[in-house]
Amino acid sequence: MFRAVLLDKESWTQHVKLDPFTGLDPPGMKVRAAQGLDAADYFITGYWVWAKIIENLAAIGYDNNNMHLASYDWRLSFHNLEVRDKYFTKLKGLIETSKHSEGRKSVIVAHSMGSVLLPYFLKWAESPIGGNGGPSWTEDHIETFVNIGGPMLGVAKAFPSLISGEARDTVSLGSFAGYLLEKFFSRRERAGLMRTWLGGSSMLPKGGNLIWGTEDRAADDEKYTKDHSHGNIITFVNQPMSTSPYSSFPSSSNGIAEDLIRNYTVDSAYDLLQRSTPKEFISLLYRSYSFGISVSEKELKKNDGDHTKWSNPLESRLPNGEYFFLRHAQLTLSKFLYAAPNMKIYCMYGVGVNTERSYFYDKAANGAGDYCNSDETRCRVSKERFNATDKESDGFIEVVVDKAAEMVRNASSKPLSDKMNPPTLYIDGSFHDPIRGVETGVRFSDGDGTVPLISAGFMCTPSGGWTKHWKLYNPGKSPVVLKEYRHEQPESKLNVRGGNKASDHIDILGNWEMTMDLLQIVSNRGYNVKQRILSNIEEYTKKIDLRHEK
Repeated sequence: MFRAVLLDKESWTQHVKLDPFTGLDPPGMKVRAAQGLDAADYFITGYWVWAKIIENLAAIGYDNNNMHLASYDWRLSFHNLEVRDKYFTKLKGLIETSKHSEGRKSVIVAHSMGSVLLPYFLKWAESPIGGNGGPSWTEDHIETFVNIGGPMLGVAKAFPSLISGEARDTVSLGSFAGYLLEKFFSRRERAGLMRTWLGGSSMLPKGGNLIWGTEDRAADDEKYTKDHSHGNIITFVNQPMSTSPYSSFPSSSNGIAEDLIRNYTVDSAYDLLQRSTPKEFISLLYRSYSFGISVSEKELKKNDGDHTKWSNPLESRLPNGEYFFLRHAQLTLSKFLYAAPNMKIYCMYGVGVNTERSYFYDKAANGAGDYCNSDETRCRVSKERFNATDKESDGFIEVVVDKAAEMVRNASSKPLSDKMNPPTLYIDGSFHDPIRGVETGVRFSDGDGTVPLISAGFMCTPSGGWTKHWKLYNPGKSPVVLKEYRHEQPESKLNVRGGNKASDHIDILGNWEMTMDLLQIVSNRGYNVKQRILSNIEEYTKKIDLRHEK
């Protein structure tokens, strides 16, 4: 893959991007997900993903006959997974075949986006508009759902990836590396590509301001954030009339309405997203997903028939085992019952890692921009683009392109000058405030490095959605066990993957304690896995005033 990107980026991009109007394959292009256990054991040679878990499962007797890796094309929206690949039909058939041949129900182990996908699949499998398996399908076929690092309520980093094609990793690259990346694969190009991948949009924040906070307060605010809440998921550093507490001077808009240059909560950030992206993307987005919250049983029952709600645990109920039964031998329906499903849920994720929670943005000033001379050997690039911490009077620096840059330029068919126009809005990498947890324009909170704590834990903690609010979101009262794992740095600096006590988003798949807990669960000894809360998730959850409506 890396060779394809470096040697023919344009061809690679054309193959992996999806049709912006349908979210399916563009004409003449076809890319499919790899299948089998080899599909996700290693990403590249030496970089394991599921390999350690597969090896440990094999050590206790699992093999290809009773272990299946249900890989999927993560670019597609959940709905289009069935439209194009019949993914859910195949998965449902596989689970039913396993039950028929083994005589036992299945344990589903999901990680990251897969944990968001599974509840959608369970609703699809039971629904008359999906797999039509009936209300008892989950009860009959699923023993346990193991959720490892699932962003159940989304991730904050989904917004900047779609608005400006950025993330913490790109804005913290430094001057020259950032320039090379921008030159080779610009933010505009990255944002355009990501907007065709509706699968990633499933991880936009869910639950609105009630979960993520208002301009004044958020449940996961710490003492150092008291004068600027995490609820401001996007803050413009330079706002008209100095409305931002971080604004040092007023700035003019560059084709952007002044009313857009302000602070944004999650609710209002969707308005910014809508006004910053093409109409076809927004149309596909809301035909595929919903990001709100339902607090009445009547509304949640209605949502059972709306597939856009199924990936949002705050707008969709877990399987509740409801069914009709016959009184004696009469052929008339007599009563409506709730049977508590036996499906157990384990939520397992890491804590203690700085995780992106909110962002400081700026906009390109009038007349500002980047250009190259005719031979493209010398470019003038704004220091803001380079995440500089000091500004010269004219706001620009001269960058001389060396051989490495020339090699990168020659790897692409487009001239450099065509690539130097960034999105009008961008993360202000020059903004630092270590006291308030801000680095290169990104503010951090607790989490696993990718998923903020409030998203990973709210549904699973004792005061959370599937537990305290079970009448709304878990009417069958499926038992929920939450276990957190403290991230620990390896003793050796040579261990670049973090060692067997790492608990960040990917490396938790090699965490020794988590692996042992997983082996207990798949060996029918899940009762040995006890609840453990190491973070402040319970304290945060209690601050969220979720009230039920009739």
